[in-house]
Amino acid sequence: MIAGGLALAADGAEAFAAEARPFRPVRSDEDYGYLRDADERTGLDRLRYIALGRDAYLSLGGEARIRVDAFDAPRFGVAGEEADTYALTRLLFSADAHLGSRVRVYGELGAHRDTGKTAPPGGSDRDRLDAQLLFADVTPVDGWRVRLGRQEVAISPSQRFVALREAANIRQAFDGLRVTRNRNGLRLDAFYLQPVVNEPGSFDDHRNHGQRFYGAYGAGRLDKATSLDVYVMGLERDDVRFGRTRGDERRLSAGLRLAGTQGAFDYEIEAVVQRGRFAGQAIRAWAVGAGAGYTLEQPWKPRLGLRLDNGSGDKDPADGRLGTFNPYFPRGGYFNETGLTGWSNLSAARPSLTLTPHRTLTLEASYLVRRRATAADAIYLQPMAVLPGSDASRARAVGQAIQLDAAWQASRNVRVQVQAVRQKAGAAAIAAGGRDTDFGMAIVQYRF
Repeated sequence: MIAGGLALAADGAEAFAAEARPFRPVRSDEDYGYLRDADERTGLDRLRYIALGRDAYLSLGGEARIRVDAFDAPRFGVAGEEADTYALTRLLFSADAHLGSRVRVYGELGAHRDTGKTAPPGGSDRDRLDAQLLFADVTPVDGWRVRLGRQEVAISPSQRFVALREAANIRQAFDGLRVTRNRNGLRLDAFYLQPVVNEPGSFDDHRNHGQRFYGAYGAGRLDKATSLDVYVMGLERDDVRFGRTRGDERRLSAGLRLAGTQGAFDYEIEAVVQRGRFAGQAIRAWAVGAGAGYTLEQPWKPRLGLRLDNGSGDKDPADGRLGTFNPYFPRGGYFNETGLTGWSNLSAARPSLTLTPHRTLTLEASYLVRRRATAADAIYLQPMAVLPGSDASRARAVGQAIQLDAAWQASRNVRVQVQAVRQKAGAAAIAAGGRDTDFGMAIVQYRF
């Protein structure tokens, strides 16, 4: 009945979806130059193209989002974590000035609040008012772009290890330099960035001087149905802790990602190897994420999917090598929105069934089974937080999660998303003092 009601309501959104181009995950990637023709502008599109001269224009945009979470045992209830129900609100306002064909300046103000949260606010929950983004683009010649300033980075479609952090209240931003080359379907990126630290006051956010993120990324197509990405990315972090050891981390990741379709079959695999040094120890870590699906030619387009994810753990804290995989800046909602599943010391399988009753409505049911890759390392939560006491047990089973998701694009501007998770605690989580937990989330988002 719920799905049918949503499908009927979605019929009213069909006209909206067909009228204008959809918003992009990275709003600064949107190009409204096509609205130069006044006849193309309708409704709020008039804000997206404000002529400043013959070859210059200003584009205004924004977002209002509320997310409500209900969690009866955050972090499996370990260390006295109590039930919590709270709201997270996000307000964004952007201005995008195209000063001819070679220069562009983009800025975005953000205000973020948490309401009703009993636990201390996280680093991505609260920020009274600040410059979420502020950068300049220069195009010295066609096909080249130089970007300097505060920016978002989503260089991989999967966003496994470098993500926008859309699920959190405050999205991930970086300060630094990024150079992009696009030519004949091939994209090359080189960057040197530092993550932004979000402070709760006004205009007090700053770059993290103890972290440096740099690398090169190449993406292109092998044929019309197959894409290949290759990359090398380094992360330096000063004075961090792994287990009982504290020191400086110098880590280099080399990876590739292959994705494609073959008729009704789709697939995607990403593998990464990490080398480096931490507090005098050699880093030897890796991760593999793979997914595949088959879409049936039936009503509601059922897709049967399976995803397998593995991230290495440290097998022996005394052998002079660190085997714990570092996911860098991961997508928090990759597994689900509970934050209970991190990439480090992970072995997980997730079968799923996805239905599309209407092109604006997606429903999914999935089952996540998770184990520790090695019993010698801890259970890791998002983004790379250790579950207290989880390294004392030899048990490997972390638990199983039944998950239901629904996403409805009510109109071009409005999106609704809900998720419900029943997380059963496995032997390793129970040994650390954990228990079963239920989680519910609802998001309503308005963009213009």
